Amino acid sequence: MPGAMEDRRVIAKKIASWFHDGHVINLGVGVPILVADYITDNVVIQSENGLLGVGEAIGGLEPEAPYFNAAGATVSLIPGASVFDITTSFGMIRSGRLRATVLGCFEVSQFGDLANMARPGSYPGMGGAMDLVSGIDNVIVATDHCTRDGKPKIVAACTLPLTGVGVVKTIVTELAVFTVSRTEGLTLVEHRAGVSVETIRAKTGAPFRVADNLKEM
Repeated sequence: MPGAMEDRRVIAKKIASWFHDGHVINLGVGVPILVADYITDNVVIQSENGLLGVGEAIGGLEPEAPYFNAAGATVSLIPGASVFDITTSFGMIRSGRLRATVLGCFEVSQFGDLANMARPGSYPGMGGAMDLVSGIDNVIVATDHCTRDGKPKIVAACTLPLTGVGVVKTIVTELAVFTVSRTEGLTLVEHRAGVSVETIRAKTGAPFRVADNLKEM
């Protein structure tokens, strides 16, 4: 079986393929950060701490580094990048100027409710996510299909504190791609090669329809 990192790179490659020249996107902590590794066109990455034009992450801890991404990793900037205060950054987010945001989750419901701020034993950490999900129309969740103990992260109804209600448009896991409707729920539109619909149903905690033109990821 593929390792967890390989699985997450499958997710990142799929999401990166949707963005093209001139798109401005935001990437959250965790799996979403990997999307930056597979951007090929002139896609500009925004970070809510005040960067527009985030480059590659730089390994190692650099406490005095001037630039860092949502995960706290030191990053470079691409030519032509801008640096600004957090008020300007959130004004950009709240006014709908970003093409998409890619976020991780602890749970995501069949109707697009997102829980990614806290779980039992942890402190709340919503950060800028509440603004991202309310100010950006295209919210994509990038997540492992199940938790480490095998529990589905895609559920009928979230049990954890919500970041947003009915905000998620697309869910991408290492097994599948779902579109999400606030009224109709989940539709399976792509599956990973070698993974059956029955396997995906067994690992998903919510019902879903299967698209007529179901494709491989």
